[in-house]
Amino acid sequence: MAIKFIVDSMCDTNNDILNRYDFDILPFPVTLDTKTFFDGIDITPEMVVDFVNHHNKHFPKTAQIQPMDISNTIEKHLKNGDDVIYLVLSSKLSGTYQTARLLAKDLLAKYPERKVAIVDSLSATTGSALILYQGLKLDKLNRPYEEIVTTMTFLAQHAQIFFLVGDIKWLAQGGRISRNAAMIGDMLKIVPILYFKDGEILVYEKIRGQKKALKTLFAIVEEKMGNKEQILGMIQSTAPELQDKAKKYFEKELGIKNFLLPEKAGSTLTVHIGTNCLGIMFFDQLPDNYVNVMP
Repeated sequence: MAIKFIVDSMCDTNNDILNRYDFDILPFPVTLDTKTFFDGIDITPEMVVDFVNHHNKHFPKTAQIQPMDISNTIEKHLKNGDDVIYLVLSSKLSGTYQTARLLAKDLLAKYPERKVAIVDSLSATTGSALILYQGLKLDKLNRPYEEIVTTMTFLAQHAQIFFLVGDIKWLAQGGRISRNAAMIGDMLKIVPILYFKDGEILVYEKIRGQKKALKTLFAIVEEKMGNKEQILGMIQSTAPELQDKAKKYFEKELGIKNFLLPEKAGSTLTVHIGTNCLGIMFFDQLPDNYVNVMP
């Protein structure tokens, strides 16, 4: 008997973790006009950006993960005699969490000797990956199932995610702000900083100019990251230079030694944040069993 982990494609990891650990990734559907693709399988972030650049009247759409995919993935592990932990995109951003809970309840009735935990990440992207990684490490250390679920749930409640938005017009195209607000914001060179609060994405601050916004973002992280002895996560969308600058800053100023850096934002995330974005993820409180090593 083993513990099997499942995440969705909004959990952005990197090749080191993908190559070292075994877990399932369920893809979110992404629709461009009338054609639906599956994140991480047959669509790339570049395809999303290209579509937006060439289609003013149509914006990409994302949808819940297909229930059959969730059910089949969980059941294959239960049938094999394994227990399951499914870390899901924030319930405030998708109905996938509620769907997964209902499906898990039915499957547990069929496999009463097994365990299934559906953990609401209250996060996305590298924030979710930081939670997943702790679960994977604790499993490698042969910690019990209940401890792993409790730890991942605790971390979800203490995840901090901040995004510097590079293209305010993208938010307007996606319907997150009005077009008039985006036009004025673009003229004034407004750079929004978004954040997760209880799993929901809200505006934290609006700064004039990218340089000042980046400085503000660094200050926010420094203020809210209590214990600096942890892994810092980041994600960038067509902004590798911003991520490099951030990494050097946190190494020098905060003494951060370990980073979780996905190669780039996935297709689903790109739909929601656009281009030239930088996200930073960490925890404001750590559990006693936190593992500060990579990978």
